[in-house]
Amino acid sequence: MSGNNATVNQQETPKAPQKLRKKGYHHKDLRNALLETALVLIDQRDGPHFSLRELERALGVSHASAYRHFADKAALLDALTAEGFGRLAACQGEELKKAGGDPMDRLKALGVAYIRFALNNKGFFSLMFSERGDENPERSNRIQHNQQALETLLGCIIACQTAGLIADGDPKRIAGYVILATHGLAAYRTQGHDPLGSGSDDTFFPGIDAVNELTIAPLLLDRPSASEMSRRWFAPLDPALRTSAEPQSES
Repeated sequence: MSGNNATVNQQETPKAPQKLRKKGYHHKDLRNALLETALVLIDQRDGPHFSLRELERALGVSHASAYRHFADKAALLDALTAEGFGRLAACQGEELKKAGGDPMDRLKALGVAYIRFALNNKGFFSLMFSERGDENPERSNRIQHNQQALETLLGCIIACQTAGLIADGDPKRIAGYVILATHGLAAYRTQGHDPLGSGSDDTFFPGIDAVNELTIAPLLLDRPSASEMSRRWFAPLDPALRTSAEPQSES
C-alpha cells in the first residue's frame, strides 16, 4: 500500500454536502448524490482517493447501494469525467457568445473559458486532466470532447489567420502552443502551488487577460512593443515602485 493511500484510509469518514444528506433517495437522486459527493472528495483530496464504500457512508445509505448505479468506481469516475467535459464545453459556448464575431475576441474567449472553468470547478478539472489507468475513454467521452474542443480552437485560429491578425502556420501546432499557457495557469491556480510561499499567488501569476495577450502576442502580425507589454502587464504592484521601474523615453 502506498503512503498516499495509507493517509487517505486514515482520514475520517467524509461527510456529504448538507443538501445531499437525507434519509431517502429516489433512484436518480442517489446517482446524482453519489456523483456530487465524489466531486467534493476529489476537490478535498486532490484526486479520486476514496472508495465507493466511503461514498455510501457519507450519504448514509446501505452498503452496495452505489453498485445499483455504477459497475465500479471507474464507471463512476468516467461519468464524472463526461459531465466535466460537458460543463467545459458549455462554459466555452457562453464565452464565445459574449465575444461576438470578432476573431481575436473569440480566440481569447476560449482561454477565458478554460481558466474560468478550472477555477470554478476544481474537482472536475483535477479529474479531467489527471491520468487514470482505469479510465474507459469511450465511456467518459474523452475522445469525443477532446476532438470537439480542438476543432473549436482550430476554427478560431484559422479565422484569425484569415483576417490577417496572426501569422500563418500549422493551426494544430499553434493550438498546442496556445493551450500550454492557459492550462499551466489553470493547473497552478487549482492545485495549491504557491511559488512564493506566502499563501497568496496573486503577486506571482498574471491574470487571465494577461495570459491571453502574452500568449498570443508573439503570433500577432502587429505586435506590441516590449516596453508596451511591460507597462501593461509587468508593472510593480507596489505603487511606490512603479515610477522608477517605468522605461525611460529615448532621447
